[in-house]
Amino acid sequence: FDRADAEHQRAESQADLAKSDAERAKNLIATKAISKEDFDTKTKTYTSALAAVKSARAAMDSARLNLEFTEIHAPIGGRISRALVTEGNLVSGGVSGAGATLLTTIVSLDPLYLYGDADERAILKYRRLSKEGTRVSARDKEIPAEMELADETGFPHKGYMDFVDNRVDPNTGTLRARGVFTNADHSLSPGLFARIRIPGSGKYPALLLPDRALGSDQAQKFVYVVNAEKKVEFRPVKIGPMIDGLRVVKEGLKPGEQVIVEGLLRVRPGVVVEAKPLETK
Repeated sequence: FDRADAEHQRAESQADLAKSDAERAKNLIATKAISKEDFDTKTKTYTSALAAVKSARAAMDSARLNLEFTEIHAPIGGRISRALVTEGNLVSGGVSGAGATLLTTIVSLDPLYLYGDADERAILKYRRLSKEGTRVSARDKEIPAEMELADETGFPHKGYMDFVDNRVDPNTGTLRARGVFTNADHSLSPGLFARIRIPGSGKYPALLLPDRALGSDQAQKFVYVVNAEKKVEFRPVKIGPMIDGLRVVKEGLKPGEQVIVEGLLRVRPGVVVEAKPLETK
């Protein structure tokens, strides 16, 4: 680079000298003090010197670029792994996987990306809800996401979904998606396995019941309700997920109805009972 820089400075100096000669020749030709041939020689020499300056500048820029190639800058911030080569080793450049020498690896620490796969049933469900307008698609807007590690419960890490792939993998029948989670304290480490949870539907009114109040009749879930005549009624219900230890009941119950929680094995539909409020701890 120093040699190219010196050549550039020399070319600029010669161009300045040729410019002065050309300007003097212009004044002399006006008084017929020099021949036309000498004037043409001075002006063409100046033009050639300008071209030499451009060539020297291009060579200097190329040398500067080659000098920058001797330093390696990471495109991201994070944690670097061990050095796979040391000073003095012979390395090869090029594209990774095509004969290039791997120097080391670096991983991002904040934020972290969690990749997960959704099956076809979930994909079709989310698309149907998006068309109905009851759930926002992750392709259109960032939706909240929650994560928990193998030794955690309650999905304590909060983030959002920022990517959904454009096709279903025909080999697995799944669609790849990605969640973004902050890791300011570096408590999480790249490569860990985790569970991710996203909203499976839009907002809807629902009731919450202790899970032990539910009974099963083959594939049908049901509860026993005490009507105004204090008689037990069999009531099929449609349930949802668990929230804070209580089961979501989407359909089958109305607010204010009395549901039997204890003693399900001792009651039958049509039996008259004396219901007591459930004592909560």
